[in-house]
Amino acid sequence: MRQHVTARPGRLIARQRLRAIALTAAAVASLSAATLASAQAATVKVTSHFVFSPIASSVSGDSAFINNGATNGRPEDLLFITPNLTPGGINPCPCLLSPQPPVGVYYDAGQWAVFNENGSTMGTLWSYNVLVVPKASKFAFVHKATSSNTIGNRTLLNSKLLNGKPNALILVTQNWNPGSATGIYNANQVGVRYYKSLKRWGIFNEDGTAMPNNAAFNVLVGQTASNGGKMSVLKATATNRAGSAVLINNAETNGNPNNVTLVTQDYNPGGKGGTSDVYPADVSYGAREGVVNWAGPTQKVGTAYNVLIFSS
Repeated sequence: MRQHVTARPGRLIARQRLRAIALTAAAVASLSAATLASAQAATVKVTSHFVFSPIASSVSGDSAFINNGATNGRPEDLLFITPNLTPGGINPCPCLLSPQPPVGVYYDAGQWAVFNENGSTMGTLWSYNVLVVPKASKFAFVHKATSSNTIGNRTLLNSKLLNGKPNALILVTQNWNPGSATGIYNANQVGVRYYKSLKRWGIFNEDGTAMPNNAAFNVLVGQTASNGGKMSVLKATATNRAGSAVLINNAETNGNPNNVTLVTQDYNPGGKGGTSDVYPADVSYGAREGVVNWAGPTQKVGTAYNVLIFSS
């Protein structure tokens, strides 16, 4: 695993372009600096969620920089992301056949970015559903893998909201450099799992790869900190699978391609069963919203996901 202390090279030009775009947009909208600052301050008083669609000027190397009032200049934010192939129900390119690599987030020089954990070049075909929690709490926090909480491919969480509670619902997103810490790559799909013998939840690498020391994760427990999202478990059955997708069936998403859904694979919801999935969990809207192993195989019956859904 590569480790970096300094800012990622090649990002400065992308940041300058983003700032130029922001200034141009402000001028077109005829907003004064004071008015714009006020609007951004109002935006971040509560949790925000939105769809981020990278454009060429926002992409640099393996990263796409987010330009949003809820995240700019806010290193204390906790971001949760899920790749979205069809924002608004529109497929940007049916020729996209390769799977989305594992992704994470990091903060650099005033902006948050989404990046490919395996270092591959970021494109503009994928969009990302983003949840922004403006500050840490007992419901939303950063977890770091250390020698005392990590063994093999897993790192154990320690929270009163989780310990001894197999029915807890958890979302996680990899965070490259929380608090400007040394950046750690983990180019593996991660999920959550309840270890019954330990009465603890853990984050684990689905393919069995050892968890890197100091790998970090944003963790959301339940839906309390999401400001209106609804969280539940989605489990693959013989009747709700369509190709590589597991279809969601509820009023928040049915007939609503503008929903914003975030996903984490759950190995054994309720502490029962156990099915892993090495493919990154993406979302896509066809006849219904689905959790998709894009360019992957049909999902196994019993594969489960924690899903947090916003109707728009």
